[in-house]
Amino acid sequence: TRYDAELANEYGNLASRTVAMVLRYRDGVVPAVATDPALVVEFAGVPNRVAALLDRAEATQALELIWAQVRRLNRYVEERAPWLLARDRGRADALDQTLASLAEGIRAVSVLLHPYMPSSTARLLDALGAPDTGYKSAAFAALVNRARVGELQPLFPKRA
Repeated sequence: TRYDAELANEYGNLASRTVAMVLRYRDGVVPAVATDPALVVEFAGVPNRVAALLDRAEATQALELIWAQVRRLNRYVEERAPWLLARDRGRADALDQTLASLAEGIRAVSVLLHPYMPSSTARLLDALGAPDTGYKSAAFAALVNRARVGELQPLFPKRA
């Protein structure tokens, strides 16, 4: 089902992995570092494009655009393999950038998804220490402020 495939596996898993890795590898604090410049470029303009689609009542297309960013972040996790970076102290800067980029990406995506899933996105944004759901905060930042993350219960528990 779409619930399992998209909500639980793609968005929910990305959220829980991101929070868990920040808790595990950086004692629950998102590193205050520059995010990955490639992601900054890829995410540039997405909020404006989503807004334009919503202005034309093209909610499905807007959601598809947002979901493409969720999928991009999932690929980024696999490309960067933060669990491997964490094993090598010499790659601490790369791990910091990866974790900051993931936290910033899921935060920005969650702001864009907030009109579709207000309760789930609010829970995730609170766990990220970034509860602002205002549309102006949807831009992917090039520099992340330190934020303490909290525990996150599964957003979309697997259905039997």
